[in-house]
Amino acid sequence: MKKILLAFGFAILVLGSCQAQKEKMKTIDKNGMKVSWHFENERVYFEVSAPTNGWVTIGFNQNSGIQGAYLLMSNVIQDRVNVVEHYTISAGNYKPITELGSVAKVENIKGKEVGGFTQIAFSLPVEALSKYQKDLKLGMDYFMILAYSRADDFQHHSMMRTHIKVTL
Repeated sequence: MKKILLAFGFAILVLGSCQAQKEKMKTIDKNGMKVSWHFENERVYFEVSAPTNGWVTIGFNQNSGIQGAYLLMSNVIQDRVNVVEHYTISAGNYKPITELGSVAKVENIKGKEVGGFTQIAFSLPVEALSKYQKDLKLGMDYFMILAYSRADDFQHHSMMRTHIKVTL
């Protein structure tokens, strides 16, 4: 009987933990693009989707401009998912942070293209490790950049780009 009660109590604890995690998930939806995120173990986990078979990007900046923005550009090419951290030097001039001497810290990369939508998931550390990244701590305010393109080539112009003020 004690074992059954202990197992039942453990099951309730696990289910409650899963529900608490879902409640911590934040989501925004704008211009057909959806971004969700939650925090876990000093990382922030993102799920991004957009109505395209091209690249999908989210970014972070302290202002609504593009200069100085930290961009996470992603695509799916022949079932291979890519998420590349970029830093925006000026409008139209963004480079992978690895080319600027920094180390990429994106992990847990997953994604697919289904029915004309690109869906990407990944995680990042909450603390920036270089001047080209941003701290992404719970409660921080940013302008989140949302963008997507018809093409997989990151140099191809976006067909949709917007900024929205968010609190992580």
